[in-house]
Amino acid sequence: MNSPASIRLAFATIAWAAACSEPNQAPFSCGSTPSQTVAMHDSISFLPCFTDPDADPLTISAEVAHHQQVFVTTSVSGETVTLHGTREHGLLPVTVTATDPSGLVAAEEVEVTIRGLHDLTVLAAGPDSQTVQNGIFELYARIANIGESVAKISTWTVRLSSDSVITTADSIYDPGFVAYNMPVGGGGLLRIEVGNHYDPGKPYFGWCGESATPEYNLANNCSKGLRVVFPDSTAEGPGHSAPSGSHEVIVRRFPARKSVWLRNDSR
Repeated sequence: MNSPASIRLAFATIAWAAACSEPNQAPFSCGSTPSQTVAMHDSISFLPCFTDPDADPLTISAEVAHHQQVFVTTSVSGETVTLHGTREHGLLPVTVTATDPSGLVAAEEVEVTIRGLHDLTVLAAGPDSQTVQNGIFELYARIANIGESVAKISTWTVRLSSDSVITTADSIYDPGFVAYNMPVGGGGLLRIEVGNHYDPGKPYFGWCGESATPEYNLANNCSKGLRVVFPDSTAEGPGHSAPSGSHEVIVRRFPARKSVWLRNDSR
């Protein structure tokens, strides 16, 4: 006859065997990692989130496609992933993987932006609080690249807003100019003369610069709002006509660097 102690031992052995016979489960991501931004020649680190149902220790790895390693490289120390920016680029995926001791894996893609070191800015703009005369008004901006690398392609537009804060989300009033290979410290004076505004009132205008590739700082890309007053007499002209007028670019010369500027004549 079996004793109570032997019966308990038998049940414990059966339970242990049943537990050991359960198949190993794969790890999984416990939440997507937010998009990351790293400046060219700089590094950032983050902790991805993975969990394992069996509480197995996980090995973390990270990789980027071979053809994209010219823009960003990766390294891993324990659970920490580090991204090293090498060349400016918009969103690109980095694959982060967690592997358990049995070789089962979980993976997620983290979007990464590599910012260039160029920094477009509007140093000054004017004139402010001008009143339109004979349906014509003028706007100018002094622009520059105050960053540490060449701005390959930048677009400078005139924006229209109902308030004095100008952003790149405001509607484009005039497509302005396109600049190519704007050097470090390069800049110039942009000027337009336009008329036939289709919505007389007291709107605000402003200049904004936008780069074709991610830049270091986006906080200074637009000028302040320039108030333009349109007397009622200006509304007597052709209605809903597109902006028209003359455009001019005055560029400082830098003998040590090449600066090529093209203006937009598609109007």
